[in-house]
Amino acid sequence: MSIFVVKIIACITMVLDHVKYALPETRNFATVYFGRMAFPLFAFLLTEGFCHTSNLKKYYQRLLLFAVLSQIPFMLFRTLVGEWRMLNILFTLLLGLIAITIWAKFRGKYYICVPFVALFIFLGKCLNVDYSWYGVSCVILFYWFRNKGFFRILAFAMLNFIYYFNRFVPHASMESIISYVFTTLPAFLLLFYNGKLGHKMKYLYYIFYPLHMLILYVICFI
Repeated sequence: MSIFVVKIIACITMVLDHVKYALPETRNFATVYFGRMAFPLFAFLLTEGFCHTSNLKKYYQRLLLFAVLSQIPFMLFRTLVGEWRMLNILFTLLLGLIAITIWAKFRGKYYICVPFVALFIFLGKCLNVDYSWYGVSCVILFYWFRNKGFFRILAFAMLNFIYYFNRFVPHASMESIISYVFTTLPAFLLLFYNGKLGHKMKYLYYIFYPLHMLILYVICFI
């Protein structure tokens, strides 16, 4: 499974996750639960992009540019959900990217990198980015456990348990348990990742992200 295949799966599951808000009649098992897989895959793709990019400065510029361009489509789409005064997922990924850049630069100097990583996780909460502190943590975790399949699954399962903890305690619902399973599933799926690029479509999900939200927003009113 190449990077291109992971991108396609991430885009499909993202649409499944979002379509139920524009078209409530599409709410079913697939749109409710398979959609949980999207963000972890995008977090993984960011860490792979960081490790393979030949120009980190341009990588930052591209991510920031599309984060800004996506904000209005994101806010329009979020009006279908409820809360719209928040930053889109590309800003979440940008915070994660800064965190893993600092970790890579000061690798081994934990007295420097640990406080900075904790700071950016905290900023994920304070800046009200999509997926909050959890989103930034996903990026960091996928970077820490890159090429360590079993430990990545274990660490990701633990992170997701913390994320869903308030739903499990004191009374777990079937919906929260199934959501936990499908959110953790990407860590198992990525065991089939072969490290290859596949078809080179650099801007695929950068463009697809704001475009699909605009389309769903328009469909909602047709």
